[in-house]
Amino acid sequence: MKLLFQKDVHVLLGKGYCYDTLNVDMFKSMCKFQNLAHCRNYNANQNKNKRIPTNHSMLTNGNFISSKLKAEVKGRRFSSKSQTPLCPLQDFSVVRLASKSILRLSGVDNYSFLQGLITNDIDDLSQNSTSLYSQLLTIKGRVLCDFILYKDGDDILLESDVTQKELIAKALKKYKIRKKVQIHDVSDELLSYAVFGCQMEEPDVQGLGVAVHRDPRLNELGWRLLAPSSTMLNSVTDETVYHRHRYRLGVSEGPLEHLPEKSLPLECNLHLLNGVSFNKGCFIGQELTSRTHHTGVIRKRIMPVETTPDCPSNLVSADVKLCSTDKSVGTIRGMVGGCGVALLRVAEVLKPSATLYTTDSNGEKVDVKTRRPDWWPDGVGVI
Repeated sequence: MKLLFQKDVHVLLGKGYCYDTLNVDMFKSMCKFQNLAHCRNYNANQNKNKRIPTNHSMLTNGNFISSKLKAEVKGRRFSSKSQTPLCPLQDFSVVRLASKSILRLSGVDNYSFLQGLITNDIDDLSQNSTSLYSQLLTIKGRVLCDFILYKDGDDILLESDVTQKELIAKALKKYKIRKKVQIHDVSDELLSYAVFGCQMEEPDVQGLGVAVHRDPRLNELGWRLLAPSSTMLNSVTDETVYHRHRYRLGVSEGPLEHLPEKSLPLECNLHLLNGVSFNKGCFIGQELTSRTHHTGVIRKRIMPVETTPDCPSNLVSADVKLCSTDKSVGTIRGMVGGCGVALLRVAEVLKPSATLYTTDSNGEKVDVKTRRPDWWPDGVGVI
């Protein structure tokens, strides 16, 4: 799936080309796209002799974009000059993540500095990919914060929850000592977007200085765009859509769902979300994390939960109980529109006979359903 420049559409329409009347066979032979459902009013005879310009390629919904504008944007420096809006295609969501902040780490020691602190292997960012999910733990092995790292030339961009920006900066400066690392807040210069929905290719954002990165946790979470604050994206969806999407997947993030200095990283499925390396060597909080991993005993995990769509969001922190015994088997960590995540005792809630409920602020019982996420590996959560 690709993003489309508005100006390219206008140029083509000005020349008499219309999405709904172009010859589908031409498109298929030229671009090998299969999904042309957007061309609902297609009439081959009406426009069968009109030539498609050879310097344009077709997108999956029948729109165009100039092939000469295509450029590799991964790992590029950002530019704040362009103010050309993007026009998102249908059937997927572009969400401005206002709850995120971005720190820039620069200096010759930035990679080696992070390697001894974070749970994941920073060498993967320098060698194999442009994005990396990780956490920073306390010395007791509890979660302090989680974040996504992005490669930006020789620098590293750290995207985290905006409420933890100062905490992370303080923690990094505490361990910096004599390392040649500079830490700057660039949240006013760069904005973070999530792009997700159908199974899509890498979003195409030529010429705008926008960097595109795969979400390193799950393919189903789509892509992340880091755009200059001067670049506007049209039809941006409300951020609650992003939260509902990851709740349905059973993915948690941020301090409300990973309670600082209380949550355990493996209960947050860090190892299942590509967020920890047990081969890289030492990192803060490694001892407890590695011991838990090698013993294989993780009784509680973050799991997706569902209630009625009109269920209030104030169920966060409410206990989840078994209907049969009223025994507490977990706690809701996040909830939006009937979809949420909860820390649950896996063996008890996945029993075929288990039925769950919670209680709202008025004392009324609310039915709760959970399931084993499809992306969990074989053997995890199997009763």
